[in-house]
Amino acid sequence: MSDKNPTAEELAAARSEIETKLAPEVEKLSALAHEKIIRRALSEGWSQSQAEWIDRLAQEPFIQAAIDGAPGVEALEGAYGRARRQLTVGYFDHALEQGKNLYTAFLTIIDLEKQLAERRGEVPPDYPDSILMQACDAVELAAQRGLSSEDQIGAGFAVIRELAGNDLN
Repeated sequence: MSDKNPTAEELAAARSEIETKLAPEVEKLSALAHEKIIRRALSEGWSQSQAEWIDRLAQEPFIQAAIDGAPGVEALEGAYGRARRQLTVGYFDHALEQGKNLYTAFLTIIDLEKQLAERRGEVPPDYPDSILMQACDAVELAAQRGLSSEDQIGAGFAVIRELAGNDLN
């Protein structure tokens, strides 16, 4: 390349060269992340197929964060958390796509939470119906406000945390 601005072709050639040199390292990093993601997801109670989905969803953001200079643990934590949320939202959205109402979609996430706890060998949460109804109302209100599915789920769990915490006191 010369001192002048590089052409599109020169940039593409340089990018291709960098990608070729980095490919083996990216593959190693991806394999290491895969192992850690699957192990962690299984330990948190996700099934094997769910763990594999979490891995698929986490790989690209993890590699990108690592390339962008994020420390490995930070990159993996961020990508894993995001992938776990994406999968959860996927269950919620799928229920809606199947014609279920918001209440049923949110209760699908509550059931998922129970399954995860059971697979971890823990006692699953058993929220009183009154708390679940208020949480579902919060989900519906969040939907009416145009919030994302993730934020709708978050609104429901915020109510559960608040009310279940009060019940425990």
